[in-house]
Amino acid sequence: MFRFKHFLSWLTLAAALTGACGQAAATPIYHVDIDTATLGSGPAFLELYFLGLDGAPAAAAIVSGLTGALDGAASLTGTVAGTVPGPFVFGNAGGGGDLVQAIQLGGKFSFDVTFTMLPGDIGTTFGWALFDTTHYLGADGDLGNLFLQPFVPGGGQILVAAPSTRVSSVTAIPEPSTAALMLVAMLAMVAWRGREARRF
Repeated sequence: MFRFKHFLSWLTLAAALTGACGQAAATPIYHVDIDTATLGSGPAFLELYFLGLDGAPAAAAIVSGLTGALDGAASLTGTVAGTVPGPFVFGNAGGGGDLVQAIQLGGKFSFDVTFTMLPGDIGTTFGWALFDTTHYLGADGDLGNLFLQPFVPGGGQILVAAPSTRVSSVTAIPEPSTAALMLVAMLAMVAWRGREARRF
């Protein structure tokens, strides 16, 4: 009976930690990789934009860690502020914001993006694309999009419409606080099992 009580308390703790991890991971950080090795060399442009439809609730996109062969400062239009490598903070007020960064093709680029949003019925779109002076590169339009859906309950508020291709991929990663919480939970379980093994 004594062991069963401890098992129930351990199970309750694990359930609570799992629930907290799930809640914290509801708005993950999205890591975007772009590999331009197959697109040749020379100058081009990387565009990041945050487009709020009319009536969309307030939302923000925070872009950090923008890396790669960047040429000069980014050109910012609309509701966006920041400098390379970030953070750049995009808002969706007044239609949103747009960042165009001159780059040199042939290498890899990456950035992280996370979002905040208020509840509402209308969404906002975050997108990225490559282009030169005449056409899009790597895709016929955006390389990927993340659609903010504040009206969706639970963890489905961000729809990833960015399939992995030979040029671009997106990975959702837990926030640092979530990873730390999971580590603490695992260490607590290992310590508990060690204590129980010594007891019997």
